[in-house]
Amino acid sequence: MKKGIFYLILFAAMLPGCKEDVPTVFAEPDGIYFSAPADSITYTFAKYPNRVSDTLKIPVTVLGKATDKDRTITLEKLSGTDINSTEGVHYKLLQPYTIPAGKVTTMLPVVIYRTGDMDSLTINFKFQLKANENFVSGISAKTSLKIKVGYLQKPPTWGDLSGLPWAGYQPNFGTWTKTKYKVILDALYDPVSDTTVSEFPGTRFAGQFPAVYNQYLQLVKNYIRTRYPGNYSIPRGIGATLRDPDNRDSVIIVGPANY
Repeated sequence: MKKGIFYLILFAAMLPGCKEDVPTVFAEPDGIYFSAPADSITYTFAKYPNRVSDTLKIPVTVLGKATDKDRTITLEKLSGTDINSTEGVHYKLLQPYTIPAGKVTTMLPVVIYRTGDMDSLTINFKFQLKANENFVSGISAKTSLKIKVGYLQKPPTWGDLSGLPWAGYQPNFGTWTKTKYKVILDALYDPVSDTTVSEFPGTRFAGQFPAVYNQYLQLVKNYIRTRYPGNYSIPRGIGATLRDPDNRDSVIIVGPANY
């Protein structure tokens, strides 16, 4: 009996030591990472032809629990050979950024601007989430994010005269040029949504494209025929005529394309 009492006293004496070790397990700050689906975000002003600026919402997530106070996020811009942007010209950070109290996710607003160089260049910038008193790096592969912003660049879904994807096929829009693309954006503009159709994706190898694309083609053809009847007159050039300085000053014809 005395031996049992001894062991109980010894066990009770050890408990305070065990409790002192518990807080150290959770002493390190929570992690944080970009929760975008990929390591880059692409935005084109071509879809929004009347906008000269916009605000991107970049998602971030905490690896840990919510707290009862706002927590500051440290965001740093990165440099590199592929980075050709200037802060204050191409984009603006709206710092300070925080994870609100009671939340483990938030959106970081970044203002982007449409600039003249986007007529020919895609502008790239990149951000890094940095460790601070609130957070350590979360998922290492997702602590940096690249943003690509353009305007009048050839869409990756355009294709060529051989037939795939849809837009570049000769019976449709044909060869891409900046002038022709701008006409298509104007023709397909929807004033209700303030957007236009800037890409024409489809299943490349199966040759499957949405039926609405044929309607787009007719809308563009009607747009050109109405405003520039000389483009479809016989002979060409009777009435207002739209020519393409990007392609030997050719008249622009679609459905089928003349180049």
